[in-house]
Amino acid sequence: MSGLPERASNLIGGVLEPSSGDATAVTSPWTGEPIGSVGGGDAATVDRAVAAARAALPGWSSTPSTRRARVLTRLAGLIEANATELAATISLDNGKTLADARAELERAREHLEAAATAPALLAGEHVVDVVSGIDATLVREPIGVAAIVAPFNFPIMTGLIYWSWALACGNTVVIKPSEQAPYGGSALGRLFREAGFPDGVVNIVQGGRVTVEALCDHPDVASVSLVGSSATAAAVYARASAAGKRAQAAGGARNPLVALPDADPDVVATAVTTSAFGMSGQRCLSSSILVTVGDQPALLDAVVRTARESTVAPSPDAAGLPPMISQAAVDAVTGVLTRAGEDVLVDGRSALTPGKGYLIGPSVVRAAESSPLMTDEIFGPVLFVVAVPTLDAALAFVNASPFGNAASIYTTDGAAARTFTSRADVGNIGVNVGVAAPTAQVGFGGRRRSFLGTIHSQGRTAVDFFTDLKSVSARWVS
Repeated sequence: MSGLPERASNLIGGVLEPSSGDATAVTSPWTGEPIGSVGGGDAATVDRAVAAARAALPGWSSTPSTRRARVLTRLAGLIEANATELAATISLDNGKTLADARAELERAREHLEAAATAPALLAGEHVVDVVSGIDATLVREPIGVAAIVAPFNFPIMTGLIYWSWALACGNTVVIKPSEQAPYGGSALGRLFREAGFPDGVVNIVQGGRVTVEALCDHPDVASVSLVGSSATAAAVYARASAAGKRAQAAGGARNPLVALPDADPDVVATAVTTSAFGMSGQRCLSSSILVTVGDQPALLDAVVRTARESTVAPSPDAAGLPPMISQAAVDAVTGVLTRAGEDVLVDGRSALTPGKGYLIGPSVVRAAESSPLMTDEIFGPVLFVVAVPTLDAALAFVNASPFGNAASIYTTDGAAARTFTSRADVGNIGVNVGVAAPTAQVGFGGRRRSFLGTIHSQGRTAVDFFTDLKSVSARWVS
């Protein structure tokens, strides 16, 4: 009925095959009904995938970088040509609206096109007569087999942010989609070969913790890149690093949006609610805490009004808040609202549909700076509102958070925006921007519990992560 294979697929050495290990049901967030299953994975399957990637490495790494870039560009074209089918798959097992799924695919194409510019960033350095008679050359080389562990919320785009640059730099990859959205995560499987990737250059292995740990432990895996919760990021970073691998692990977030009194309350209300409730808050760059400098009753009224006017999407082709990824995710949000008690100003629990999918409406909660809910990882459509007396106090609040992914400020005061940009201790800043997402060409990464590692993703930083430097000193004696 769904048009999907009975079990989500692996891609190993160019061959699609059912995922291995004990199967668990995959349910559609729209209905709560099973749409297929996914295997839990096993070390033997990981070993086969890594072996395929390792075997393909010499040929791919020696392929001229401009030819590798052309393959990435062809894949971008195939994504565009197959956008209707890909968006439907994403929506079915991830729960996005079709509009959100199409937007994800558009961003994925942008990232592929950005990664196709890698040849310009792979240039080395050459110094003649660094000392008398000796020339020095610095070259970049691929690091080997790169493992990519992708999240459920952008099942195609987020993993692609990493593996596109890894491939552009001459590495081969093993991609582990989220077990919560395995069909969306592997939807490109059949397009890799059509784009021109040789067998084994791109591999996909489904599964959960067993698969991730096998990738972290495998001696032929050179690096691990992950996006997930802070707890998962910490565990994977520690395990991969202990095995001597390069690792970058993006964790959770609680992103504040600071509103100064000079900002238009209706503009801020639209920006913060769009950010907080878009994709039902299941984005790592969602603004989930509104920090007002001073009491701003007009802004609070506008936020409450906008939240109450927001609706849930009854179907994938409708507008509104989509369902959450699982019943467990819904239960986590309802638990937060129960703990918030009388501070709940707008209660999304009124939209719950028990037994009919994982829909929940937008919620607004008024909280104190010291509330323990400020440090919880809440991945859902809940906006907290906190009032502080000054911009300095707002910056102190931002910087005291255990998370450091993103922060935004809304103001017409250039000096205040400059102060915020300079002093906010986060990885991504937005100025009059509700979702501080950098473009595909610009480095992206958080701080503290939001990121573990020393090198971020995208652009030049991705080239730094996925290449090693080699220094060559040469003297030619006649």
